[in-house]
Amino acid sequence: MLSNKVYDVLKIMAQYVLPGVATLYLGLAKIWGLPYSEQIVGTILAVDIFLGAILGISTMQYNKQVPQLARVDKYVQSAMIEMDETIELKTVFSISNTTYDALYWIAQILLPALGGLYFALSTLWNFPYGEQVVGTIALVDTVLGIFLGISSNQYKKKY
Repeated sequence: MLSNKVYDVLKIMAQYVLPGVATLYLGLAKIWGLPYSEQIVGTILAVDIFLGAILGISTMQYNKQVPQLARVDKYVQSAMIEMDETIELKTVFSISNTTYDALYWIAQILLPALGGLYFALSTLWNFPYGEQVVGTIALVDTVLGIFLGISSNQYKKKY
């Protein structure tokens, strides 16, 4: 059975990081003609599926060992922690409020604006690699959005 911390890290890897990396590489490979896209993405996804199986086995073992009452108590405690706004929950992707705000601005405003600007300029002035640059910006923006989505679980802005 895995420790809680190892389980949590592996779960984040399996649910977010590995699929995100696979998608990023596949998109960049198609845009820029990078080699072995099917092999690399297939390998990443095979590792992800294997990791999911390990996590599933670990969850089944945990559920067999922990009495039903203890699991209910754990969920009640977890809900109470989430309701208490003074407790700051941290994970692998925990970031400060300032960093979150800056990355959010980059993902929501800067990257889309740069993509639109380069697309317009490449069309008007025949800049090279218009589709590749805009596609890369879109992929980076997507991965950043995933990261911010994961981080928002811990993000608590104080008003």
